[in-house]
Amino acid sequence: MSESILNGKVLYAFGDSIVDGHYYTKRSCVNVVADNEGMTLVKRARNGATIRFSTIKNGLEGQILQQAEFVGIDQPKPDVILFNGGANDAWPETIPAYLGAVGEAKDPAELDLTTYAGCFEATILAFRRHWPDTPIVYLAVAKIGRNWAVQNHLRQVQLAACRKWGVTVADVFGETDLDARNEDMRVKYSFDKLGTDGLPGTPETATYPDPDVHPSGTHPNLAAIDKYYAPVITKALAAALGGE
Repeated sequence: MSESILNGKVLYAFGDSIVDGHYYTKRSCVNVVADNEGMTLVKRARNGATIRFSTIKNGLEGQILQQAEFVGIDQPKPDVILFNGGANDAWPETIPAYLGAVGEAKDPAELDLTTYAGCFEATILAFRRHWPDTPIVYLAVAKIGRNWAVQNHLRQVQLAACRKWGVTVADVFGETDLDARNEDMRVKYSFDKLGTDGLPGTPETATYPDPDVHPSGTHPNLAAIDKYYAPVITKALAAALGGE
């Protein structure tokens, strides 16, 4: 078997808690892929981070387009960049009112940074400004525990912006059947706290006082990462680097 095109490569990862790993950051979806493929990982995602500007506090803050500023100059240059973003923007009180649209203009000055679309494009451009020749992958996360109509509004912007700017999509949303609207999947494949074994919770290791809403279906546990996230991310990273 030939060696993976990803082996030895440097992966930069940005985004929210789904990329960071929520309460188990050492085995997030990008950690698993990097470990499996022999990649060096530089991860600057943060729990609660957003695409649009956010005023969320209590440690749940940060705009994803700013995360590039927190990569130290001592870090190796990236071979490929991955980011996600949208779960913490997916609220009916702000979308579609502040959704915006992806237009044809490529002048950064024309982007409306009050909108999700404008900030999504600005996020891509922030990575391009720091690392001009590095391929970028957007992680379209699974169907999660957020308003369904809002998720679809955001998805149309995400896909349009990725087409416009030549960003590869790791499409867990579209390429897998992982769907938190399905109660069995929500309980089996997501976690909101660690289990009795110290790992991301599963039905066998974690119980919740409000099981109708928790786990929320947002944060993939290790079973979800292994079955759904890691294969899709691995394929997209390889494609972005020119592999099959």
